[in-house]
Amino acid sequence: MQPNRAAVFVIMLTALLLTACGFHLRGDVKLAAVLNKVYIEGNDPYDPLVRELTRSLTTTGAAVVAESKDATAVLQILKNSGSRRVLSVSSAGKVREYELYQTLEFKVRDAAGRELLAPQRLELTRDYLFDKEDVLGKSSEEEMLRRDMRRDLVRLAMLRLEALGR
Repeated sequence: MQPNRAAVFVIMLTALLLTACGFHLRGDVKLAAVLNKVYIEGNDPYDPLVRELTRSLTTTGAAVVAESKDATAVLQILKNSGSRRVLSVSSAGKVREYELYQTLEFKVRDAAGRELLAPQRLELTRDYLFDKEDVLGKSSEEEMLRRDMRRDLVRLAMLRLEALGR
């Protein structure tokens, strides 16, 4: 075989193996038909996590509606909270590490009020070293960790919503 044909053969074989094993991209979420029009209840619509959830639902083809009467399903956010706590201190009593945590609890019901998805609790934690000499850099790191945690929580929530269709 010529080098070009060998490379093409390897690429084709790899593609065939990936499709045969059921591989699909992580963002490829298919929601149940009942989630065509979703109303998000119980939280500030300007909250960063709710905005990320709205964006993710819209990306999958669902419409996020402004009023519950227009919805085929209601995603009720029971809890959306996060903060940070001291993880470790130095011998001088100064903070060395912080732990960030974020919790999301939600449930889904249809337009008639029947529960489609029992309350789900998702929790994530991340920790980072704190340096009092680099406060600005560490605050940027904290915000980046919080943003990543929100994205991860939304991905986990979308996987739970996808399970409704099975």
